[in-house]
Amino acid sequence: MSAVPTRVAVAVGTSRLRMAGAVGDGEPWLLAEVAAPGPGVRALVADVVGAPPHELVLVHPPAWPSARVAAEVARCAGVARQVRAVPAPVAVAGSNPAAVLDVGGSGAEATRVAGGRAFACRTRPAGGAALDEVVLAALGPSPAGADPATRRAEARRVREVLSLLPAVPLGAGLPVQVTAAQVRPGLAAALGPAVEALRAVLAAAGPAPVLLVGGVARAPLLAELLDEAGIADVTVVARPDAAAVLGALRTPPAPAPPPVPARSPAARRRLRPLPPRRRTRTALALAAVAVGAAALLGLGALLPPASAPAAPVPAGVLVQYGYRLDVPAGWEHTGGLPERRRTLLTPVAAPEGSDLIAVELSPLGYDADAEPQRAQAELRAEYDAAVAAGSPLSGYVPAARTAGRTVTTYRQQDPDGRTVVDWFVVLDGPAQLSVGCRHTAAGAEAVLAACAVVVGSIRRT
Repeated sequence: MSAVPTRVAVAVGTSRLRMAGAVGDGEPWLLAEVAAPGPGVRALVADVVGAPPHELVLVHPPAWPSARVAAEVARCAGVARQVRAVPAPVAVAGSNPAAVLDVGGSGAEATRVAGGRAFACRTRPAGGAALDEVVLAALGPSPAGADPATRRAEARRVREVLSLLPAVPLGAGLPVQVTAAQVRPGLAAALGPAVEALRAVLAAAGPAPVLLVGGVARAPLLAELLDEAGIADVTVVARPDAAAVLGALRTPPAPAPPPVPARSPAARRRLRPLPPRRRTRTALALAAVAVGAAALLGLGALLPPASAPAAPVPAGVLVQYGYRLDVPAGWEHTGGLPERRRTLLTPVAAPEGSDLIAVELSPLGYDADAEPQRAQAELRAEYDAAVAAGSPLSGYVPAARTAGRTVTTYRQQDPDGRTVVDWFVVLDGPAQLSVGCRHTAAGAEAVLAACAVVVGSIRRT
């Protein structure tokens, strides 16, 4: 059983509100991730942790003036017994001298760190969004009526694959293939400002080992460009997306608080935190396969309820993309896709195997609770249209009872013939929450038990 964290760190001032937890001076783990502004620090800590922790560490951008940092600390008074702040690059580098290059979705930020202090910060407009634009141009004009979010997600998928393979074959209405050589000049130009920012910091503050963080840190091209620029000693830190919020909790904790009365068993189950795990490219690729039908239909479902065994005890809580869910024991959060509000869970023991659970939120544009017949009719129409178009779907049940909830279920046969995806759809007010569970015949029992935990707990935040 995982303990309730006594120390919590939250990254503020970024596009993602990430929260990590630790028990005393133990190893930190990621607790939650939501799109900013999200529920706010106070509400997020209360929802995930419960009673005020002993310490809250606010991780902020290095360019924030001291007055803004002080105001943020004051705003969070009472969230924890003690509240302090630390610049994100300092949280990444700790007490070691370094130059931290953070390349995220919309910008790049280079900062020199020494003696626990951040200085010589440079920011530039370079990031994942600019890289996606380069790939979008290679894909050609969007078909009439194409969803911009779907096109952008496709561009990101192509970009990730091209970092590993020389070419990506594409489907109908798109070029025959896109090659790495074709997009490399544009991607290099888009990353150029990030390289320039780092060079400027090193020139102004002196040489130091370089630490790469942020969503683009794992892109091999970024390291190649730094090498071409003559910048040596470059390291991609572990878990670059969450390195700052995790690193903030590796600093010495404040003195231990007095004992706190034990929570009820129900509260301990709800607050049990999420264990740490690295997000891998393979896991993300599996997510794309598992949620293929959901992306096509805009809906999701799960397995027939009669086949689900007793659910295991939850191991943690995950809050992001406008929903929350219990993470089953033996499973962990390993990836996702923000554009589709998608989360991926995989078994701790086999994160790159066939078994996985994918969750997605789709806005409906109306209240399904007020118009249940409309919601059900639209679901059925989308399903029938997909089947008529040749999608390998079967077993549609409009109102099955699973994990104590009424859900719509159906099954998707994977092209390889070795795995199936059982889907559950939960209609929750203005949103559709889709949970897809992929498994082999041998792994069905364990996956379906974990699915019951997710389906029974998922709800909008």
